[in-house]
Amino acid sequence: MRVALVWNFSKARWIFDNWRDGHRAAIEYIGKKHNLDWYLGDECDNIPDKYDFLLFWTDGGDSIVNKFAQYKSRKGLILTSDNVLNPEILSQYNVIYCESVPVADKVRALGLNSRIITSIGTDTKFYSPKNLVERDIEYFYPATFSPWKRQSEIAYLGEKLLCVGTIQPDGEEELKACRDKGVRVEIGYFPAKRIRDLYRRSKRVVIPAIHGSERTVLEAMSTGIIPELTHPEINVRSHSYIREFYDSGLSSPRDFILSRYSEKRYGEELL
Repeated sequence: MRVALVWNFSKARWIFDNWRDGHRAAIEYIGKKHNLDWYLGDECDNIPDKYDFLLFWTDGGDSIVNKFAQYKSRKGLILTSDNVLNPEILSQYNVIYCESVPVADKVRALGLNSRIITSIGTDTKFYSPKNLVERDIEYFYPATFSPWKRQSEIAYLGEKLLCVGTIQPDGEEELKACRDKGVRVEIGYFPAKRIRDLYRRSKRVVIPAIHGSERTVLEAMSTGIIPELTHPEINVRSHSYIREFYDSGLSSPRDFILSRYSEKRYGEELL
């Protein structure tokens, strides 16, 4: 079967070489079983009519989703958010894959005939304890500086904490809170290898964000760390990974991720 993965994100080509997460690893797993082509950024404007299945990756904006819905092949939608869910457009997709349980619940509530699935995983070959060096970072938090990432909630850790990430337009206050408390800060978009190596050097990964922390939890556990979630209102899914680990009876968080949240499990769900 010939499959096209379409990522209509303007910066897709720019970040492709540094992008390494469970989503990409799952798609690469699919590529081992089928003939898979990638279309990134402006390449998406000219997709040839030769594919058996088209898999589109979007945040749900109507104009993008509607454009992709015009293709005649069987097609699936990778939906990263619940931004503008139009049932008339979504119903044109055979499969809707949701990257989080809350988004899947909202799509199911629309009463579509599409198959709706959700799963998540990490790249266990990349995020691993291999070549582990001395853990010399007391606390680590990789996240963009933004109010909903809530770096200010853990700024009291001071110089024991290392925060790395870009600055969102509304994130200056979070950055200032960290700098005022002496938190070590690195600003920028970093290659995945750099983040992985910081995980390996960290004794603790601390997560105050209410949303969007699932991948951080899985990446940390894959490198052997059980993250510390600082508030009970942090998303339920992140808490459930840690509860599942303790209930599993496995002694290693790495073994837990390999058994339940690997790129193979993630890829099989997409398949």
